[in-house]
Amino acid sequence: MGPMPVPHPGTPVTVPLVAHALMWPALVVWVAVLIRQRHRRHSPWLGLLLLPGCLFVDAATFFAAVQWPTSASNSFVLALLWLAVLFSATAYFALRAPRDDEGDDDPEELPEPPWWPDFEREFRDYSRRGPRKPARPPKAPAGAPS
Repeated sequence: MGPMPVPHPGTPVTVPLVAHALMWPALVVWVAVLIRQRHRRHSPWLGLLLLPGCLFVDAATFFAAVQWPTSASNSFVLALLWLAVLFSATAYFALRAPRDDEGDDDPEELPEPPWWPDFEREFRDYSRRGPRKPARPPKAPAGAPS
C-alpha cells in the first residue's frame, strides 16, 4: 500500500456570487413560510430525518471553515452556512409543531353534547347551595311486614 494522497489545499468548490444572491433571499422566504405554517402537524419521522441531517450539515460547515480559512473559500463556507441555516430552521419549526396524534381533535371542533346545558345548570346550583340533604326513604305500604 502506498502513501495516502495529499489533498489539494484549495477550496473544492467555488460558489458564484449570483447563486448567493438567489440563495439568501430564498432562505428568508422559506423561513417566512415556515413561520406561517408553524401550527401545521408534521410526521414524527420528519424530525428523525431532519435532526441527523442538521447535525451533519452543521459539522460540515464548521470543519469547512476550519479547513479552508482563506478568503478564497468564503463563498463555499457561506454556501454551507446557508445549508446549515436551512436545515436548522426547518428542523426547529418542524419539531415545535404539534404532534400528529391519531384521533385527537381539538375540543373546539367537537360538538357540545345535548346533556351538557342541564349538567352545567345543575352543577352551578349545586356549587351555590352545597349538597342537598338526602330524601327520606319511602313509606312502607300498608299491610306490608316491616
